Amino acid sequence: MSNFSADIKIRTNSDKPKRSKIWILALLVILIAGGFFAWRHKSEKTSPTSINNQSAEIQAESLPEPNENVVSHTICEGDIPAEVFAKYGKLDANGTATLLDAAKDVYDFTNIKIGQNLDFVFCENGEKIEKIRYYPDSENMIVAEADGENFKVKKENIPYAVKEETLSIEIDEFLYKDAIDAGLSEASILEAADVFSFDVDFNTEIQSGDKMKVIYEKRTLNGKPAPNGKIIAAKFVNVGQEYFAYSFYSNGEFGHYDAEGHELMRQFLRAPLSYRRISSGYTGARRNPITRTISAHYQIDYAAPSGTPVVTTANGTVTSAGWEGGWGNMVRIKHDNGFTTHYGHLSAYGKGIKSGAAVSQGQVVGYVGSTGWSTGPHLDYGMKLNGSPVNPMSLKLPKGNPLAGAEMEKFQELKRKYDDLLK
Repeated sequence: MSNFSADIKIRTNSDKPKRSKIWILALLVILIAGGFFAWRHKSEKTSPTSINNQSAEIQAESLPEPNENVVSHTICEGDIPAEVFAKYGKLDANGTATLLDAAKDVYDFTNIKIGQNLDFVFCENGEKIEKIRYYPDSENMIVAEADGENFKVKKENIPYAVKEETLSIEIDEFLYKDAIDAGLSEASILEAADVFSFDVDFNTEIQSGDKMKVIYEKRTLNGKPAPNGKIIAAKFVNVGQEYFAYSFYSNGEFGHYDAEGHELMRQFLRAPLSYRRISSGYTGARRNPITRTISAHYQIDYAAPSGTPVVTTANGTVTSAGWEGGWGNMVRIKHDNGFTTHYGHLSAYGKGIKSGAAVSQGQVVGYVGSTGWSTGPHLDYGMKLNGSPVNPMSLKLPKGNPLAGAEMEKFQELKRKYDDLLK
C-alpha cells in the first residue's frame, strides 16, 4: 500500500450506522440532555466466569504483561492516522503503509475512532515496535504483531476478568435516573430496557414503585474498571406484573428468553420511538386540530422533539417514502403476516430509506417533524392487518419460539441457578 495519504482524518463513530435498537439509544440522548450525568465504577478483585458455561476464547499470547514497555494514546479529534503511528509507534511512512496493508483484511487502521485507545508495545530499549493493540469497541481488540519488517494482524476478544454482580432498582422518578443512582452503567440500562421492550413500554407504562433486579457481568481489565458485560438474568415488576429474562445461547446464537423458555424477541416492538407522550390515541372519534371536525383516528400520535429518531417496529420492505399531502413526509412499510405500518409528519428520512429498501427491526426510518397538516412536532404511527386498521397499543403478539429438548433442559438448569438471586 504505497499510496497511503497522510491527510486522511479520523472518522467519528457516527459515520457508521448501528443497529443496537436505535430507539432505545435515542432515549439515552434525550435523558442525558436533561442533565443526568453519572457514572460509578467499583474496583474489585475479580475472577473469570461465563454464561451457559461458554466463556469467550482468550488468546493468552496477547495479554498485557506487567512489565511491558507500553505507550498508550486515546484518539483525539483532528488526529491523522499516519501521524499517530509515527509519533507514538515510531513508524515511518513505509512502516505505516506495511501495517495498513497487512491489516486490510482484518481492520482498516485509517478508520480509528475518536475516543478509542491504541497501545504501542516496544522492545526493552524502547526503540523497536513489537506489538500494536487497538480497541475498536468494548468487546474486541485488533492485535498487530511485528514479524521482521512485516506485521501479523488478528482480531481477538478483550481478555476481561469477569464476576457476576446483582443490583436492585426501585423506580421513583424514572428508570434511567433511578438505575444510574443505584449504580448501573448507562450501557446496562439500555440493554435492560432493550430486553424487556417487547413486553413493556418504558416511556408510557412505567409507574412509581416498579422494580427491577439485574444480574450482570462486572468486568475489569488489568485490575481497572471496564465496561459492563452482558445482563445474565433480570426481573422487572411493572404494576405488580413480573417479567423475567435470561441470557442463553441456542444453537450457537445468543438471545434472551422468558421464564418458560420462549425467545423474548417478537415480530413488533412496542413503540417506534422513545421519550414521548401520546398526544392522540387510537379512536373512532377525534376532533381534528386542523379542520376542527370529528373523525376517526386509527393511528397513535407520539409527541416528541423534532429530530427524535423514528425506527421501524418490525422487519419489512419500504413500499413508499415521500410527501403525502396532509401526512407530510411519510414512510410506509410492508411486514410479514399481512401487517403494514406507516410513519408520518417526518422532518427527514433515514439513510437509504426509499421504496423497495429492506429494513430491520429497530432501524431508523426517519426523524420526528411537523410536516403536512400538523400543529407541532410529533410522529403519526399507524398499523394495518390485511388492509384494516389495528390498534398497535393493544396488539397481542405471539411469544417467540420456545426452546426444546436438550436445550430446554440446559436452560432450566441455568434458570434455577439465578432464580434465587432474582427473588
